[in-house]
Amino acid sequence: MNVFTASTRAAAIAIGALLLSANAAADGKLAIKAGKVVQGPGMPEIDKGVILIENGRIAAIGADVKVPWDATVIDAPKLVAFPGFVEAHSARGMDRPNENIDPAAFLSVRDSIDPVNFYFEDSLRWGITTINIQQGNNCVIAGQGMVVRPMGITIDEMTVKTVSGVKLSATPKAGMSAATQAQALRKAFGDLQRYLEQLVQEKKDGNDRARREALFQGRDLEGENAKGRAMEGSAWKVAGLELIPRGEIDEKQVPLLALVEGKLPAFFYCGRPMDVHRALEVARDNGFLARTTLVISPACYKAADVIAEAGVPVVLEGPVVFTETDPLTGAETEIFVPGELKKKNVRFALSSANTTTESLWFQAAQCVGRGMTKTDAVASVTTIPAEILGLGKQVGSLEVGKAGNVLLFSGEPLSVTSWVEKVVIEGKEAYDRSKDVRVKHLMAGKAPANTQAMGGSASAEKKVVCCEGEDPAEHAKHLEAEAKKKDKGEGEDK
Repeated sequence: MNVFTASTRAAAIAIGALLLSANAAADGKLAIKAGKVVQGPGMPEIDKGVILIENGRIAAIGADVKVPWDATVIDAPKLVAFPGFVEAHSARGMDRPNENIDPAAFLSVRDSIDPVNFYFEDSLRWGITTINIQQGNNCVIAGQGMVVRPMGITIDEMTVKTVSGVKLSATPKAGMSAATQAQALRKAFGDLQRYLEQLVQEKKDGNDRARREALFQGRDLEGENAKGRAMEGSAWKVAGLELIPRGEIDEKQVPLLALVEGKLPAFFYCGRPMDVHRALEVARDNGFLARTTLVISPACYKAADVIAEAGVPVVLEGPVVFTETDPLTGAETEIFVPGELKKKNVRFALSSANTTTESLWFQAAQCVGRGMTKTDAVASVTTIPAEILGLGKQVGSLEVGKAGNVLLFSGEPLSVTSWVEKVVIEGKEAYDRSKDVRVKHLMAGKAPANTQAMGGSASAEKKVVCCEGEDPAEHAKHLEAEAKKKDKGEGEDK
């Protein structure tokens, strides 16, 4: 007999339920009939609307859309349809968010993401359908991130965009000062420049060391990789790089070169206002300012003027309210950070402060509660993060041609009394609150079958629960059926 702990059984049941619901809908056509459809920020709302999704994309949306006879239908006349939330930056869902080496741009979070991490389960509960997974802030130059959907049992099933950008940090990592952090950032790009110059000189001297090394490592030297091209970019350049087949360039340097050439986005973390200046300086000096997004702490609102001047978007990490304490009087002042960013015309996306009580829904609702327009609040968790990730034509709103990522709320989407009842990702039902065993356990105290009852003691006598429900008559029938199976050699326990 297989023996599981109560917590292991609960985890298996919860994950299984979510996976079953994710594959329940047909792959072809899905029609969602909602009491109201909120298409996106600033877009008209549709009463008694229908969203038709075919092969994962929205094929039609409106009040008079005809539902094909062969479509699966979700009939939700009391629910409100809303576009899936977009998380522009998150370091969750991995077995380890930070790396010890500097720089580590040649690494990818793909090798660290855990598809059954509870974070992805929580994301579905809160309606987050697109997530940019990046490494943590305790780095100099971290690995490459990727955009995923929070459903699927393999990385390939989850993948939306294989490379979303490289993570850097202007804030000192553990054990480093501001000066050594800045030196490490400059050194990484200085080493890149010197390495490329050495490659060019060796090629001119007839030294074929780089090619031999590439062949030894099994790198692809065919097709485009067999060709050289002049270095691109708006900052420094290395003359003669067209002599070097791109496949001969060390793979550890390739992502940094892509940054400098403006071909790869950068997510630059700034934990303090002073770090904003450093991040913008490094990005500007190395030619990737135009493709930089700052990931800022609430305190960085003080550098809003500098951010606005640079014209870069930001992802606000943490709470939307920053509390300052006067060092002399001890008086506390609350600063509504998104409001300050909006005043300076800084494009910003919100991020979840945590996976439960302060997810994107909560963050946007707080913004509305503090006076921000609903249009701006919704944009900060849908269309703006989608644009930051280069996915503005795919996700962020409910429009024909975009991915069929739809949330069904029990009421007004940003109301504290509303819940996400269903989540559809690319035309497949990914979450159903009515089948969420963890929610039932938390809200109603209903423990999943074969687990310890809520509030029960591990040392106390355990009540056997092997059927759905606890009706004695049904339980007796079940035991009788199991006994007959054993007599025939068909018992479950071998």
